[in-house]
Formats: sequence, C-alpha cells, structure tokens
Amino acid sequence: MAEKAFLVDTTKCSGCRACQVSCKQWNNLPAEDAEFFAGPEYTNPKELSAITWNHVKFFEIDRSNPEKPVWTIMHKKCYHCDQANCLRVCPQKAISRVDGWVVIDQDKCIGCGACENECVYKVIHVSEKDFKSHKCHACVMNPREIPACAFVCPTGALSFGYRLELLKKADRRLAEVKKDFPKASIYGKEQFGGLGVITILKDDPEKYGLPVHVEPIALTKAEAIRDTYRMLSMLTFGLPSLKRQAYRISKRLVERDGGLS
Repeated sequence: MAEKAFLVDTTKCSGCRACQVSCKQWNNLPAEDAEFFAGPEYTNPKELSAITWNHVKFFEIDRSNPEKPVWTIMHKKCYHCDQANCLRVCPQKAISRVDGWVVIDQDKCIGCGACENECVYKVIHVSEKDFKSHKCHACVMNPREIPACAFVCPTGALSFGYRLELLKKADRRLAEVKKDFPKASIYGKEQFGGLGVITILKDDPEKYGLPVHVEPIALTKAEAIRDTYRMLSMLTFGLPSLKRQAYRISKRLVERDGGLS
C-alpha cells in the first residue's frame, strides 16, 4: 500500500470541478462531448471514462427541508486498492504499483478489458481510440509533488498526504460532521485491504453508489481466468472487441466449471 493517500471530505465539496479540470490540463486529456444534465442532477459528464480520470458526481438532493436543501456531491477517481482486482486479473502484467499507486503500463496493455470487467468501482475504461485501458495514476506518470486534483481544491474537500495521518484526520472530522449528518461514515479503511482514497461521506455508502461488502477476487480464480484467456485469445485475431469478449467468456467458464469465488 502507498504511504500516501487522498482524503475526500464530501461535506466540504462545493462541486466546482476544479479537480476535474486540473486533471485534464495536467495530463493533457481531451474534453468530453458534453451533454446537458448528462447524469443525475448537475453531473457532466455522466461518469468516469478513458479520458476523464477525475470526476465530480452530483446525487439526488435532499429537499425535505426546502429552506436548507442538502447537496450530495462526491469526487471520484481510481481508489488505488491495496488488493486491486485489476492488478490481479491482468493477463499481460500491464498493471503494477509505482510508488504504491496502481498504474497501467500502456506499452503492455492489449485492451482485453480484464481490468475494466473486474473493477467494482467502474473506474477503468478501455479507449475506443487507442484500445488501451486508462485511469488515474495519482500523477506518478506525469510527476508532481502534489497531484493536480488535490493541489487546486479551493475548499479543502480534497487533500493529499501520508495515509496514517489522513486516517486520523478523517476520524476527527467524522466526529464533527456527525452532529449535522448522523449517518456520516468513512469509506476506504477496510475495502480491498485499504484504499488509497479515503472518503468522508454524509450518508450511507450505498447513497453514493459505493459497495460495502466487497472482497478482492481470489488469486486462484484470477490465475485460472488468465490461463483460460490465454488459450481463447489465440482466436481473437488481435481485435480488441474480441479480446474483451474472450475475457468475459473465460470468466464465465472458470466460474461454471471451477466453482471459484
């Protein structure tokens, strides 16, 4: 696990999207084809993609008190799991850790979609232009002292530092926000062995589309799928769409015949 981490405090997020814009600028990512109200409330674009690695998502507003509506907003990017599914299933070993962060080696990536299939957070996406997988790499591939997203946050909703210190900070902050948000919680302490992005939520994780009871894919299952995929990949003729289909078939065959979970 990386010594450092991000801390997202949803109680401070104003939805300004500075993190989203700075990520694109620093990593030279193109703009999305915008669509008005693409996602719920004011979310645009709708989700993360191969060219959007940081995302500010708006959820349904609590309008029970018309004089004081509660906005539910969350900054999202790769969670850099300690026990990362994407890293375990990649048949090309294109995914590894760099300074503790989960990073994709574009030279090795074959666009099979294994990582995209196994990421429960729907973070990784295969580009339809270069047929490679893309996601946040915490600015280690385009180095800077503080990642671009955290550097520009004007409200302190997104910070970067040593993980143990941020966990203590999150605990202190949680005690404060529970006065206004009784269901507030911290997400990322335990999931997948601990996440590189710790999030203070105003409400239950499910309200933010975050799974609670998650387990990393078993190493034996990941190995079996990789072995099956290597055989099926010979029939894909190098076509990215067939590679992705071959991975999905490999997974189904292993789950059917091996009973692995």
